Amino acid sequence: MELWFMVAVSGAIAAGFSNFFFKIAAIRNYNAELFIFYSALASVAVAIGLLVISPQQILGFGIITLILLVSGLISAAGGTLKVYALRYIDSTIYFPLFKLLTPALAIVAGVTFFAESFSYIEWFGLIIGLLVPLILITPAENTRQQNLVMGLLLILVTSLISAVTAIAGKYAIEAALPVLITLLFTVIGLSLGSIILLLQKRGLRGVSSLVMSESSVPLVQTAVTRAVLISFGVWAMLFAYSAGGTLSVVQTIHSMYILIPIVLAVIFYNEHWNWQKAAAIGLSIVSLAFLG
Repeated sequence: MELWFMVAVSGAIAAGFSNFFFKIAAIRNYNAELFIFYSALASVAVAIGLLVISPQQILGFGIITLILLVSGLISAAGGTLKVYALRYIDSTIYFPLFKLLTPALAIVAGVTFFAESFSYIEWFGLIIGLLVPLILITPAENTRQQNLVMGLLLILVTSLISAVTAIAGKYAIEAALPVLITLLFTVIGLSLGSIILLLQKRGLRGVSSLVMSESSVPLVQTAVTRAVLISFGVWAMLFAYSAGGTLSVVQTIHSMYILIPIVLAVIFYNEHWNWQKAAAIGLSIVSLAFLG
């Protein structure tokens, strides 16, 4: 078993736990923009701490760093929308569909931009994965969910944002940018994006009022814990790219994280569970086996 594969699996586990904190934020009704803001700042602190331990050249990478900043910036919007999505629909709906769309977009990008090739078996796996929405989305779900249509729309948007971020990271690694530098500029972009979202929604005075009125120790602790986990998850994904993993395969492995927040949401928040959702998760795993 190759090192990049083991690191990618470890990153997927960390990402799974970190994504459960989105559900916690949604259930506790934390302000989504403020939650992402604290999480982004903590991620920057983690990246800087890693660079202090392992110093590397930061400047001189030109347009690549700008691309990473932009990808991080839109990731802030993606994280915020993920919290909103989990208020509209259950984790057992959101994460399997999110898992399906993001790797599918990554495969298209891998073929188009990085000249990756896939076997008939891998294409077959993608087709199997496309059956997941047919199992999950039933007429009963429309009444069970808070707002199924809005939730599905947000799945599409957040999947696209996640794929764009993955593509930017792969491009930076292909351009020989060090892993920690790639992580740093991505989370700096995330931090800037979270600030812009807050200012756009609240204005300068409104942000000050929001921070004073809605900040709490549990919110900050939740955001910081998520930041540490997701920083490791992103680092692991970038390391896997640098060690020989393709965009599509690494993203496919990474997408396995959906099992963790789904199971945790069922255990801790008693989300709806039935054979269709169990089958959808099982089918997702089968599709990953073909794709990976």
